Amino acid sequence: MLAKVLQYIKEHNLITPGDLLVAGISGGPDSMALLHILLQLRPRLNFELVAAHLNHGLRPEAAAEEEFVRDYCQARQVPFYSRRVDIEEIAVREKKSVEEAGRNCRYQYFNELVAQLGGTRIATAHHRDDNAETVLLNIIRGSGIKGLRGIRPVNGIIIRPLLCVDKNEIETYLAENSVKYCIDLSNYSTDYLRNRIRHNLLPLLEQDYNPRIIDGLNQLADIADVENDAIETETAHFWEELIIKQEADEIILDASRILQLHPAYQRRIILKTLSTIQEENNWGATDVKLVIDLLNKSGSSKRLQLKKDLYVKKVYEDLIFTRRLPEKTCFNYKITIPGQVYIKETGKSYSFQLLGPENFKPQDGDIYLDYDKIKGEPYLRSRQPGDVFCPRGMQGTKKIKDFFIDLKVPLTQRDRIPLLVADQTIYAVLGFRIAQEAAVDETTRRILLITYS
Repeated sequence: MLAKVLQYIKEHNLITPGDLLVAGISGGPDSMALLHILLQLRPRLNFELVAAHLNHGLRPEAAAEEEFVRDYCQARQVPFYSRRVDIEEIAVREKKSVEEAGRNCRYQYFNELVAQLGGTRIATAHHRDDNAETVLLNIIRGSGIKGLRGIRPVNGIIIRPLLCVDKNEIETYLAENSVKYCIDLSNYSTDYLRNRIRHNLLPLLEQDYNPRIIDGLNQLADIADVENDAIETETAHFWEELIIKQEADEIILDASRILQLHPAYQRRIILKTLSTIQEENNWGATDVKLVIDLLNKSGSSKRLQLKKDLYVKKVYEDLIFTRRLPEKTCFNYKITIPGQVYIKETGKSYSFQLLGPENFKPQDGDIYLDYDKIKGEPYLRSRQPGDVFCPRGMQGTKKIKDFFIDLKVPLTQRDRIPLLVADQTIYAVLGFRIAQEAAVDETTRRILLITYS
């Protein structure tokens, strides 16, 4: 197996002389096999090696596993680095699964070590079974060709020297070389989708459909990788020809020429543009479909907002991807009660009616105030500099600007939120809060009910 891994490293140029490898070592069988193999190959390939361990704090034995890896490294004079994090707290705070939060924290830590130590590579212990699981997982999720590639030998500075071997080979190697390791019982829990694929689905496919399913899925990954590379190369050529303008916060493409391309290249062009202007890897099929739909609309001034305040606009023959704030939205509409107001700047309608307390049953989303406490002629307008109001349940006044900041209302949406105003007093921020001055109480005789669509 050692010779097989060495050949794989050379074939994919994973390690070059003088490299400093940061190896992610959990203490489990796969990572301990990786560490043992790298130690054997270090003199031959002439690289430096350090071990990095992230203690997730998820299990009682986590501290013992950290100490096990530390002792193993110290006995072999391998520099050891570790960090302890509360993954559960991070997952809740960032609204992510424990798996995703753990993966993100690991790679963040490894990258920080690379920067701190002047490292050149991050080595992880993924093997052929992991790759097969990933391909199958991505098939279940409806992935495109990129997802069918599974785990690649090289991803930026991350290398996977064990992708040429399977789990059985690793276990045999550990036994033959008397390499000790820790067992993470959570790997056997079927609470996680990947574990269900590993322990339930793959064995079923292997037993009833294809005894070499691991090989088949790895072959699929290799084919998808080659074909994806061909498509990406052609897409890059198209993309350069389609660019009308490219700046850090705005990219403009020729919409009419994009429509002349095969749909497969249209998708890739859009994905490439999204990833270029907003660096992240989680743009998906839904984002692409929204842009494709926009691309096929006629006319001008068509616009959609994607995540993180990225806008895509079609203006005649230009397809514009921009992070620049849209033009300020300003409006001011007089209210008739009972009646309705349509705000053309936001595309929303608001209905107003008066009810007696005996006829009023509040529903979720209803906006209601004591009508007799509103002094002056009411109207709906957008926010203005210096606006303040007194939110119900709070003492004193608060700037509208600070109110929106506290609620984390995106900057691009703040000018689109209607304020109910009379005689320069703000009585409600529609959709968010009414003012204390207009709160309904036991003395209320007429309720102003506002609904929107």
